Amino acid sequence: MKLTCLDLKQEIIRVNNNVNITMFGTGLRKQRVTVVEDKIIISADHKRIPALAALDGRDRMMTRIMDVAILDEYKRRLKQEIVSQLGLQVKSVLKDYDPEHELAVTIVVLNENI
Repeated sequence: MKLTCLDLKQEIIRVNNNVNITMFGTGLRKQRVTVVEDKIIISADHKRIPALAALDGRDRMMTRIMDVAILDEYKRRLKQEIVSQLGLQVKSVLKDYDPEHELAVTIVVLNENI
């Protein structure tokens, strides 16, 4: 059964939120999903990890390294869940996070247009 665009967006929101819960113990504050051809764009408001927020002012380079490691693991898990739960073939997952504004943008590039 093929999902409608609205159903797909809801499923992406659910999967993305669940990955966040499994990694951080809390869900996302707000998400928006846009689908354009072979790309799924997710913008989300994240609460900063308290331990990293506490260290940001003292050693931003160290927290940036931790951010990159966390982003890499998040991308790996999100790709795995989209493939296994939604059956979409994912080429790549790109993600960045702005700790000052607690905003993340994720782009999921699929093997074909939706």
